[in-house]
Amino acid sequence: MSHRTYLYNINTPSVAENADTMMMEWGYEMPLMLQPLLIEGGFISGNNYNNFIAGSNSGLYYDAKPGVENLKRFYNFLENQPELIENIEKFKAARDKLFSYLDELDGRYFHLDMWDVLNMEDRSHAKQAKDWLATIAHNNQVITMAMDAEDASLLNYKVLKDVTSAFNTFSKLLNYEDYDYGWTCISQPDEEEPTFEIFEENELWGLKGKDGAVLLNPYYDEFFNFGPQDLAVVSKTGKYGYLNITGNVAIPLTWDDAFDFEESGVAVVILQGKTGLINTKGSLVTELIYDDLKSIEYGEYFNAKIGERWGMINASGKICIAFEHENEIQAGYAFYHIAVSGQKNQKIFNEFFKYLGEFPISAIENLEDGFLFIKPFKGVKGYSIYKKDGMLLDNGFDLVVRKPAGEGFAYAFKEDKIYTVSETNISLSDKAITLEHTGDDYAYHFDYKTRKKLLTYGKGQIMTDQQIDDQLSHVYTTFELAEQAFMKEDYATAIYFYTIGSEKGHLPSMNNLAHIYYINKGFEDEDKAYFWYRKGALTGNKDSMNGLGMCYKYGIGCQVDLEKTLYWLHKAAEAQLALANNNLGDIYADEGFLHFNLDKALEHFLAAANLGEPKYNWLGYLYDLKEEYEKALEYYQSGANKGHEIATYNLAVLHSHGLGTDKNIEVAIAYFKLAVTRGYEPAHIELARIHRNEEGFKDENKVETHLKEARAAELEIPEDLLTKKKGWFDF
Repeated sequence: MSHRTYLYNINTPSVAENADTMMMEWGYEMPLMLQPLLIEGGFISGNNYNNFIAGSNSGLYYDAKPGVENLKRFYNFLENQPELIENIEKFKAARDKLFSYLDELDGRYFHLDMWDVLNMEDRSHAKQAKDWLATIAHNNQVITMAMDAEDASLLNYKVLKDVTSAFNTFSKLLNYEDYDYGWTCISQPDEEEPTFEIFEENELWGLKGKDGAVLLNPYYDEFFNFGPQDLAVVSKTGKYGYLNITGNVAIPLTWDDAFDFEESGVAVVILQGKTGLINTKGSLVTELIYDDLKSIEYGEYFNAKIGERWGMINASGKICIAFEHENEIQAGYAFYHIAVSGQKNQKIFNEFFKYLGEFPISAIENLEDGFLFIKPFKGVKGYSIYKKDGMLLDNGFDLVVRKPAGEGFAYAFKEDKIYTVSETNISLSDKAITLEHTGDDYAYHFDYKTRKKLLTYGKGQIMTDQQIDDQLSHVYTTFELAEQAFMKEDYATAIYFYTIGSEKGHLPSMNNLAHIYYINKGFEDEDKAYFWYRKGALTGNKDSMNGLGMCYKYGIGCQVDLEKTLYWLHKAAEAQLALANNNLGDIYADEGFLHFNLDKALEHFLAAANLGEPKYNWLGYLYDLKEEYEKALEYYQSGANKGHEIATYNLAVLHSHGLGTDKNIEVAIAYFKLAVTRGYEPAHIELARIHRNEEGFKDENKVETHLKEARAAELEIPEDLLTKKKGWFDF
């Protein structure tokens, strides 16, 4: 079965209208390139075209106008990132077609219908729809951050949620040839399939087939359209029956009146003033005892009238609501209501036809699994919860709200406590879970006041309004505030905001918080450094893996454990972290280390260099030891060009000895002097040696000057430079 996703431009949620435009029919997902259309006003209601399960709303709706503006902004942003786009002319053509198409739409909402995709899981459609609402909000946050920063690198494919696994980078998705920069996602109008034609001649009606051939010559007085069971109502001389699509009589014309068949497979018929239901074979499903029958819920149920009283039957004729009501029964969202003459309150039945009482329609709200809650209304202060058997579960709550998937399906608030409502009971909520539900991934689910209640309950402590505001701020906001404070060396404030992000599970915040505790004077806390590095490492953050490895190397918040050091540094190195490779290189290059191995050291230093963080002097030194002097010279030269004083010194040594290059004392002197300027005092020794020994450069005054500088730097003077030459005088 092919699972499809549909996007419509519509005016009325949950009501199919001729003016609706199907914009997209796509497989398994909501294409990322069109997700910027779904930026504002997101809510869930019944689908316009797929909502066969009562009370399982799963249609997503968004305001159209801001969505179009946001998508145009997104495409204009992409155009300004030429490094992303492989075929700019094709991109512009697709963009122009897309903009022109969107400008022609006039519906108020974009409606995303993922019914087929949601059928792939056992979880309810309503729960999955909430997840998709959050996913699209998350992806748009990532896209908006990139647009705000004018930085395409922020379109990190690994951060985006529920995008096609056929690609591993945003750039590859964007430039996929068959995608046509998003234009392919828009449904192109197909040629209309030929249909049956009901035609008229001489005030009589007949039927033509899809090929235009006459299936039935004009004969009937009335001929209505074919319904969902491929049956059409026809009449002749005041009697009604049904034809099939071949033009043959399917149900004889014996009824005084007849109506279209419903999705449920039954139709309303009338004979001698009484009404009943028949099936597609024309057999009576109910006796002809009703004075009126009106379809509810696609013909699954019917308003039925006997005498002056209304009740409800289902498609098999079973009585669902007794015939004792003055007015017709109306369908609400997972409940039914009946007006009471002279009163504002109405009689309320749940979706299982259990009577709850008389309440205002505006006070009724569906929870899940047949549970309803009644909001406060005139004369009633608290919230009440009713079970699917119609019995009151509990009342007197300050607030009742639906909760995300997991244990229970609602939160009920009473004073300073929060309870979780499940099908079997009401119990105190787990504080850790309520804290989780204050996070950014659930911001769409609760309003701000509710999040405040969840936060203070989860924290179990009194908090100032400012602390609450900070805790509920989006993690990207708190992270940015932390980064700004860190740059200003305001580490206390940085810790405050990094901690908020860390507690929300934000991995960069965890790593940076651990770093402050690890290294910043006055704020060191070895236990906290270890805690946050470990927490981040266990969730797969490569920077935290590296930090945890260094904790084990130096015993920061834990016992020194070199095996664990290697384990975590290797994990970070496998995740392509240059710093971890350099740290491994340092360990394997250390002669005092049990795992001393210069080949492995070189392997990791090279890996770090390939990742953009070379340690030029180590690379040069290791090739120097291997007597591969040309490579050593290359890395020393790169290090010298970057201002590294030791690499500059070693470069001078190779030039002075002609290793990897021709011997050139002038060049060697220049680099030794540069090393001194950069603060590497041992270069004085080599300069003294050159001016003592090299022909054409001998100069005892310079020898003495450099030895004096070496002594001032408390360097040990080599024996060969202490030996006096013939002709020296010792005064």
